[in-house]
Amino acid sequence: MPTLMPAKISLALVLITAPAGAQTRDTAATKASVLAADRNLAKAVARSGGEAFLRALEPGAAVLIPEQPILKGPAGSRSAFIARYGAPSTYSWAPTHAVASRDGRLACTFGYSSFTSARDSARAIRRGTYLTCWRRDGSGTWRVAGTQRADSPPATPAFADSTWLPGGPHSATVSIGSGALSAAIDADSLFAVMGEELAGPGPAFAKYAAEDALIVGGDDFPRGPEGMAAAFATYSPDRVITWRPMRGLGAGSGGLAFTVGHSVSGPRPGKTGPSIPQKYFSVWRQDPDGRWLFIFDLGTSRPGQ
Repeated sequence: MPTLMPAKISLALVLITAPAGAQTRDTAATKASVLAADRNLAKAVARSGGEAFLRALEPGAAVLIPEQPILKGPAGSRSAFIARYGAPSTYSWAPTHAVASRDGRLACTFGYSSFTSARDSARAIRRGTYLTCWRRDGSGTWRVAGTQRADSPPATPAFADSTWLPGGPHSATVSIGSGALSAAIDADSLFAVMGEELAGPGPAFAKYAAEDALIVGGDDFPRGPEGMAAAFATYSPDRVITWRPMRGLGAGSGGLAFTVGHSVSGPRPGKTGPSIPQKYFSVWRQDPDGRWLFIFDLGTSRPGQ
């Protein structure tokens, strides 16, 4: 598998649209608010270390960091998170883009990170990317509902020196029906089934990518259906990517959602080759026709199968 990670999506739903006034909020204001929250969290971590990040997590937040399984909440993440990012290691980041739900309750940020590992004798700076989805609580405070930190890519990511994300996805424009997370997980599951077909992952990614979707990895960031198809054009027919979303994790509201799960790039039955276990974080947006399409996808390594 390329250094890209699975994304997912799509399922036409026949749903009733809730009254616009009941679920519409200024997405520009929501984006400004969540970007400020992300920047403030980065500053708090710079001052106080990893514990500041753990305090920002929801109790059931999905935490995806390299070389670890999918972790859950502050209690389930503390040991691995502090071991990786605590002093004398250093970790910093800056958000460059945000997308928001129609109801202002959920938003996701993307940005670039800088990581120096205490385990690395050369102490080289590793430039990476991240995705974080935030949920606003009853007091108006943004809490981290899920995050994927890809701080040790094999190569410096595209646009790593930018202060913005060229052609970044737009926020939700519709919110049809209820059960956003469940609908996104269902779409993710159907996407996974198509991705296992003999045609390979390319057609599945092309079908379920929004026009402004990005896979955040590789030498560049593949964009939209055509970019997805091109990224997987040389994927070996002897190999297959399998994945499944985890129904106990993720969040969705107001036409926006995120899903997480395990994936494996490995040989098809009867073929030989290495199996590469990974995990993924996908952000989804509802289309005006009711479908859920992915707009961001990012993955990292994990142990085991």
